[in-house]
Amino acid sequence: MVCLKLMNGLKEKKEYKKIAIVPVFNESKRIRKVIEEIPKNLIDEILLVDDCSTDNTKEVIKNLNIKILRHKKNLGVGAAIRAGLFYGLKYNFDIAVILSGGGKTPPKYIQSLLEPLYNGYDFVQGSRYLEGGKLSNAPIERKFGTRAYTFLFSFFCGRKVTDASSGFRAFFLNILNDKRINLKQKWLNRYELEPYLLYKVLKLNYKYFEVPVEIVYPENDKKYSKMKPIIDWWKIFRPVIFLKFNLKK
Repeated sequence: MVCLKLMNGLKEKKEYKKIAIVPVFNESKRIRKVIEEIPKNLIDEILLVDDCSTDNTKEVIKNLNIKILRHKKNLGVGAAIRAGLFYGLKYNFDIAVILSGGGKTPPKYIQSLLEPLYNGYDFVQGSRYLEGGKLSNAPIERKFGTRAYTFLFSFFCGRKVTDASSGFRAFFLNILNDKRINLKQKWLNRYELEPYLLYKVLKLNYKYFEVPVEIVYPENDKKYSKMKPIIDWWKIFRPVIFLKFNLKK
């Protein structure tokens, strides 16, 4: 099949309606700083999707000039991102920028993610491993894991990427109107949605570009990631297996 041709080359960049989507779960120590650092001149609306936080996130984000969606129960980061993306489609945003609520994706790089979209690309991924990118405070096992995952992702997908586990990305929301991309599947609720979408974008030949960014892990924080060994590693990898062997659509 020939992929849908996006019309992103026909507008001036000032005409694009852009939304920053920030999924969050128990990040009361960091979320306010993330929101405050998002450059308001680049983004038309900030949407925080609270995946039923049990800490005092709700109190911390009071009085911020942002839109907030809250899940009544914890569904997973994939479900939170999906809620944000569907909100963006519903309210006619053109571009979505995805950031980490835990501060791993510094908002100062948003401009770098957006520029390739203004120049004809459909989907832009931030990479800590491109020249000019940076990985800060990451434990050694995390460095090894992200490298190994990227190698395996590239191998199974048949397209070389430099940082497959990066969730720092910007893309045209009308990609999601492609019927071959189905984010509504419940098995994508947790860590599966982000690699699923990247795999689909690459295999459907959308115009993909990577830019160097910094990924920052909190200093002296043993809970730098909410991922559980083995169980959640499988969740982030299974979309690659399922799609490669046509076990899921």
